[in-house]
Amino acid sequence: MKRQIILNLLNLPGIVGLGLMDGHSRPYFSGIDRALNFQQKEALAQGIQQVISTAPPGFESFDFRFAQREAWIYKLKDGVILLVVTDSQLDTLVYNDTVAQLKNALESDPHSAVSTFRLLAGSTTLGRNTEGNTSGFPEDGGTTLVASANSARPPSAKRAADPTTWNDYLAALNALTDATAPYLGKIVVANTWRATRPQTDSLNLIQLDRDGHFSLNPEGSVSANAPIETTTYTAMHEWVAKFVQRCSTIIRDYVAMVIQEQLSDHQKAILQVDRLAS
Repeated sequence: MKRQIILNLLNLPGIVGLGLMDGHSRPYFSGIDRALNFQQKEALAQGIQQVISTAPPGFESFDFRFAQREAWIYKLKDGVILLVVTDSQLDTLVYNDTVAQLKNALESDPHSAVSTFRLLAGSTTLGRNTEGNTSGFPEDGGTTLVASANSARPPSAKRAADPTTWNDYLAALNALTDATAPYLGKIVVANTWRATRPQTDSLNLIQLDRDGHFSLNPEGSVSANAPIETTTYTAMHEWVAKFVQRCSTIIRDYVAMVIQEQLSDHQKAILQVDRLAS
């Protein structure tokens, strides 16, 4: 595990708390540690582990809000769990890349992930950027975080009750294409989609035309009204995130002008870009 990968996340603006646990060794906390006492840390770790244990197969992450903060929980290999707490200063696109690198590093040696992380993080601390509060958390934020973690639920319940169909998702993708085309042109948009496509067979169910519009592959056996499988759903969101990131490097204020102004709230939620527009 490279120390620079750890520092990239710890030093990222908007990161105000971090926790790493594996159910065996003493959990590592940074930023959070000054807002929680020993009992609260134990309760937080137990609450998160309990929520992860009830998550169905296929769900590797979810998030919840507490005291104006966003908490992200990631389920890694061999029982390792990563908790990241962020505030409004977070650049979501940079964060997604940074946390992906850290997750890969942690999973390369999960059995010693916590101890190695603690060693390499050294004296680096978080949560010093909130004026008048050196922990970076609001008053009583520690207690609220513990309560929120214990009451949090994976997003599976919403997916099961109201699954996203291919019709809905493809319509949202095409709306994103149409909103981007006036700035880049249809050909560049289509090429950007192709350049950012994750290499996974699950995406062979859809096809992309020369104008950057998506449709179901006629050679596939999936119905347009069928719900999207979890693995494909994850791959689609990865693709959208990479597409948005690439466009943001080309167009200044892309998120504000395209995501925020051109997409409906429903489309943002389907594509999971609603946080970018908040």
